[in-house]
Amino acid sequence: MKAFVFFLFYFLAYSPLMAQSVISFADTVQKVLPSVVSVSATKMTAEPPEMMLALRGSPFEQFFKDVYRDGSFDTPKSILLGSGFVYNQDGFIVTSAHVVENMNDVMVTLNDGNVVKGHVAGRDPKTDLAVIKIDSHDLPAVKIGNSDLARIGDPVLAIGNPFGLGNTVTAGIISARSRDIQVGPYDDFIQTDAAINRGNSGGPLFNADGEMIGVNTAIFSPSGGSVGIAFAVPSKMVKTVVDALIKDGVVKRGRLGLKVQTVTKEIAESLKMDKTYGALVAGIDPSSLAVGSKIKTGDVIIKFNQREVPSMRALPRMAAEATVGSVVPLTVWRDGKEIDLSIRISEMKEPSFSQTLPDPEHFQQGKTKNLTLLGITLAQQTPELRRRFNLAKNAEGLVVVAVQPKSDASLKGLRPGDLLVELDKKKLSHFSVAEDWEKEAAELGQESAFVLIDRHGERFFAVVRFAPVP
Repeated sequence: MKAFVFFLFYFLAYSPLMAQSVISFADTVQKVLPSVVSVSATKMTAEPPEMMLALRGSPFEQFFKDVYRDGSFDTPKSILLGSGFVYNQDGFIVTSAHVVENMNDVMVTLNDGNVVKGHVAGRDPKTDLAVIKIDSHDLPAVKIGNSDLARIGDPVLAIGNPFGLGNTVTAGIISARSRDIQVGPYDDFIQTDAAINRGNSGGPLFNADGEMIGVNTAIFSPSGGSVGIAFAVPSKMVKTVVDALIKDGVVKRGRLGLKVQTVTKEIAESLKMDKTYGALVAGIDPSSLAVGSKIKTGDVIIKFNQREVPSMRALPRMAAEATVGSVVPLTVWRDGKEIDLSIRISEMKEPSFSQTLPDPEHFQQGKTKNLTLLGITLAQQTPELRRRFNLAKNAEGLVVVAVQPKSDASLKGLRPGDLLVELDKKKLSHFSVAEDWEKEAAELGQESAFVLIDRHGERFFAVVRFAPVP
């Protein structure tokens, strides 16, 4: 009891001092609130948005179900409420792409209560950003901040239209940077604990100086309500995408024309790299501008345009920001040393590869080679095998026709129908290459192999540890 009385006395005595130490955001809110708008739109189709398809079955799914009346993917709702903000004085409004997908009669409610009809000037589902054009001028635009300068722990404000309650302000901090929540190829979200709910989609995230540093787009929530984990597209990406949408209505992204994969700890050790980073080149698109470069399969891209490549997933984002047709310097790790090269940037096109394999149980094996060190059986390509496994006529490598159960090759996902293209950077055109490799590996006392696999046009590397001797 005495302890409780002491605590109560302490709290009452020091609460005014505590209150004085709390920062008020009132001045900042007063400055930025006129730039925030609410967005409503009529839905014309029952098809679920791309973002909802990407999030189906994930904890983020519920956030996007505000498009639908009963929370299902199949029942359309006539009106969707979202948030947005004035991007510039010429009447361009930024919101989330899923807010205006398949919508017409988009209505923007300005901060002063005026409702203005607009049209969608452009959408970019890959970043969940969209631009609405309204016939208004001299609007109070947001001040765009530099999201790269935002630090974990910095205070932030989220302003939007949750549940139709416009001009709602919540505060929090930046909880994390560069979050990849696996909803798109360019995920680089700012994570915040500011309360964000249904209807906040497309609303701005401000720093303490009133600069827009992000666009609120998703929450992590099993229940659909705020649990203090929300995500915003960083302003650096917002500016790039929105400027392109205003200019062309679409976003033209750069691409390298390379198939890349993650550099695992095993791969880094195998290539004698001093740390695990970069993007491993597993193949080159013959239709891309990368064909004219000096990049080779097996290179690890560790720098792009003078910037270190921290991971494989960072490289597509870096390439997307590059100008199509430009020549960009890069550094690769090859044969134990750094090599400076350059590459011409191609324009992004959507890849399409068939992932269907026929039943492997009925193929005619013909002549095979047991690669006992790896626990796999290989065969030369034949018309029968090409037909059974749906292989391209110009495909390279030997066909994997069997994989030893519980071997490391099996654990790494190798399966019948795969093509073994390289063994420790030796191209496999015939059994004799595999036989020579076996002898050399045994003499050197190797314990694993660095292999290149082709699976219906998709190439990837793997470090496969040798199978135990039976």
